[in-house]
Amino acid sequence: MMAADGKSWKNNGRVATIFVARVAILASLLTVGKIAFAALPNVEVVTLLIIVYGATLGLPYALTAALIFCTVEMALYSPHTWILMYYIYWPLLAVLSSLLLRRRNVFKTTVVAVVLAVIYAEFLGVLSSSVETLVLGTMSSEALGKYWLGYYLKGVYFDVVHMISNAIIVGVLFAPLVLLVRKLAPDACVLANGKMKKLYRLCGTYERETEEDGESDDFEEPYVVAVDAENERSA
Repeated sequence: MMAADGKSWKNNGRVATIFVARVAILASLLTVGKIAFAALPNVEVVTLLIIVYGATLGLPYALTAALIFCTVEMALYSPHTWILMYYIYWPLLAVLSSLLLRRRNVFKTTVVAVVLAVIYAEFLGVLSSSVETLVLGTMSSEALGKYWLGYYLKGVYFDVVHMISNAIIVGVLFAPLVLLVRKLAPDACVLANGKMKKLYRLCGTYERETEEDGESDDFEEPYVVAVDAENERSA
């Protein structure tokens, strides 16, 4: 019993270590990606990366990386209303990506990813206007409405640029990045056939369950089969 408990503790520690290391890399890529495109107004790759994280690695990875990214941004830049906006905008994108993009056919999922990225770019304009307006909560409701509308209209041009750039970046890079992540971390990827699977491990691996009627999941990628076969040989 003690040996079994020791082995279980060791396995859990290894899973946690892998999770922490991967999340650190993912969050770092978000920060580096934002800095790399800082000179281009409303052109960014953070949306693309978080969508890819949610579509491949699942909510534990995507949400944790998004929260760490927001925290790092808060440490790098002067505090303002954008902090509240960031902690709403990016974690919510991680949740939506994990829920809407968990499909095996990456090319069909690309269409959904592009639509999500475009709509979400517009949502940023609405959210930023709402956060700025909430700060002025002592004004009358009519004055707040006028302020919100004026602030929103002032940024419509930047919202359009954001929507177009998101459509292009996600449309071109989403599928290649998803396939790359699935190949680099097959144990952490969700290769479900459009259905949410039972959370199996903290690091994002999902258990492929068979139906009660005996139907089996026959959609494993070749590299996943190869990894499983290699593990069996080493055991």
